[in-house]
Amino acid sequence: MRLLLILLALVFSATGMSSTAEASAQSRRIVTDSRSGYAIYGYDPVAYFTEHSAVLGLREHEYVWNGVSWIFSTRANKAVFMQNPDVYAPQYGGHGALAMARGYASDSNPNVWAIYRNRLFLFYSYTARAAWAEAVDLHVERADGEWPAIEGTLSR
Repeated sequence: MRLLLILLALVFSATGMSSTAEASAQSRRIVTDSRSGYAIYGYDPVAYFTEHSAVLGLREHEYVWNGVSWIFSTRANKAVFMQNPDVYAPQYGGHGALAMARGYASDSNPNVWAIYRNRLFLFYSYTARAAWAEAVDLHVERADGEWPAIEGTLSR
């Protein structure tokens, strides 16, 4: 049995299937558009900080980070992201911040967001964002604590 598993692992890595599975696992950790495959539904993560607005990216400014395609509204935003992706990427892979604080992953709406302490948070709804805002520090602390375990379940 062990020999069979070793042979299968060699076959999968030789055919690139393991890297495909790895990319697929990573894409579950980061919220993506189911049709385009773009991170955070094709919105420019840098624009939240620079434009204070949710701005759609352009395919001509695409960058692959953590196995997922991110698109940007400008070449400059792409360059900024490439230098510090962890600064500009949304927290919890773009999953809803309130849901994360409550111990589960949810989709998010890229038009419902907040920047708090130089971190980008996305939310499922305006109601979720309002609830999160009632106890921001508590929710951030809880979500930060929940994310490592939840991220692990999304990567399988």
